[in-house]
Amino acid sequence: MIIDEVVEEGAVGRSSADAPEIDGNVFIDGATHLCVGDLVKVEVEEVDEYDMWGRLV
Repeated sequence: MIIDEVVEEGAVGRSSADAPEIDGNVFIDGATHLCVGDLVKVEVEEVDEYDMWGRLV
């Protein structure tokens, strides 16, 4: 996934198949060391209708 934003709680990104500001987000709690534009691998641990939560692998 690509990181779109880093906030106080962690990083927010999207998969390569998702459009920014249109499709759902992937949230990575505690990943404040990442930078906007980083490409990372994430294991999805939780989902809802639109968004996903995961951890770095």
